[in-house]
Amino acid sequence: MLRLCAAVLVPLLSLGLNPTSALAAIQASQATSSVHGRVLDATGSPIPFARVTVRLAREGGQTTTILADGKGEFRVPAAAGVYEVAFAADGFTEAKRRIAVGSVDPAAIEIVLAVASVSETVQVAGASGDRVAVVSSATKTATPLRDLPQAVSVVSRELIAEQRMSSMADVVRFMPGVTMAQGEGNRDTPVVRGNASTSDFFVDGVRDDVQYFRDVYNLERVEALKGPNAMIFGRGGAGGVINRVTRQADWGQSREVSLQLGSWENRRMTADLGTSLNDAVAARITGLYENSDSYRTGGNVERYGAQPSFAFRLGPATTIRASYEFFHDERVADRGISSFGGLPVETDPSTFFGDPNQSPMEATVNVLAASIEHQLGGATLRNRLSYGVYDKFYQNVFPGAVNAAGTLVTISAYSNATDRENLFNQTDLILRTRTGGIGHTLLVGAELGRQETDNFRSTGYFNGTSTSVLAPLSSPTIDTPVTFRQSATDANNHGVASIAA
Repeated sequence: MLRLCAAVLVPLLSLGLNPTSALAAIQASQATSSVHGRVLDATGSPIPFARVTVRLAREGGQTTTILADGKGEFRVPAAAGVYEVAFAADGFTEAKRRIAVGSVDPAAIEIVLAVASVSETVQVAGASGDRVAVVSSATKTATPLRDLPQAVSVVSRELIAEQRMSSMADVVRFMPGVTMAQGEGNRDTPVVRGNASTSDFFVDGVRDDVQYFRDVYNLERVEALKGPNAMIFGRGGAGGVINRVTRQADWGQSREVSLQLGSWENRRMTADLGTSLNDAVAARITGLYENSDSYRTGGNVERYGAQPSFAFRLGPATTIRASYEFFHDERVADRGISSFGGLPVETDPSTFFGDPNQSPMEATVNVLAASIEHQLGGATLRNRLSYGVYDKFYQNVFPGAVNAAGTLVTISAYSNATDRENLFNQTDLILRTRTGGIGHTLLVGAELGRQETDNFRSTGYFNGTSTSVLAPLSSPTIDTPVTFRQSATDANNHGVASIAA
């Protein structure tokens, strides 16, 4: 063997190769297999020119370091044995794997590097999962929060669980600059930097501009982007937008069931079950059932929902995801209490102003979503499709102004039905490249959408004749018969909005 090495080394040295390179060439020529695969980031996009270091796992074992190509792919010749492989790239946390190489090539490996966090020296007691370091809503690419030139608040899944949140009103309490208005007791109405809106909601970056009460049972996190956001989110978004990121099948294990019991007969159960069926297919389902009363007289809510999701790997470069959500919310529409003299009237907090028995609200949501992501060398091509059908009805027997004497309150009534059908398609092309030591992420995208809406409103007539009645302020809960029919000014319309951006 020594004679063979010398015979090969002498010609190589004559060509100007140093002994170390020459020895590596000899060993490469003797190798029958290789360590190979791809280096990716958390979104599945390749990390170009990542450093790959392969070391034979024995004392004095040879170490070889190479750079992955522009597609994040690497291949290091290796004879049979056990190797320790380290993967590193600027801005990412190093990862290590132990690879066994036999007489034939092992399977290609995919290494996902996490975005590196800012290094700080702190003393802690315990650990917290409340921090979210990377988001994609603001840029449609995975970007560290510290690099976004915008105010972003993120409520993580861990914080949602710790605080036992069940609604968007609970979530925005942890978002500076965002509050939740009363929304006439039948919808989420966030106020972002002083701008109220019921339409600046998104799910996984796709518009969700329908008026209903959203739940958090299927969420990974909630992101509030404050300030104008037309560049990424199109129309609306004057004060900001709120994006819900859902839990999806991801080849991980999820085994979570939660039961919540509390005051005023609060009863709520959620579940999250997920698994990897094999290397190519993963499945997950999240579910909810709640049936709770309220401190408000006559107030109650029943809601239930489920979201199954699936992921399919069609190959090392292509992944398809699909999910379907069914959600139903049924409750009493509660408009709250009246004011008098510039202040809320003095009354027992449980007092219902109007008629809870004639103030139902229900919303049914069906949303089918799918996405496909394909790696094109150093680029990523991603397409998302979302189709949603939303049915909502609510009826209010609600309070108005208090008379000058502070003894009587006006009660009025109306009902409103809205059916909406949304279809959106988003296509994004993401290119990552480098100029010297500077990395670039380039994004170009397009969105097509169609929204079809039917709206029908009726006015309530008390005893079939009057559009309002007076109730004693000391006893504002009424049970007067109400007939609902259209007046001359009530809406009965059909609208279609087509979007191309």
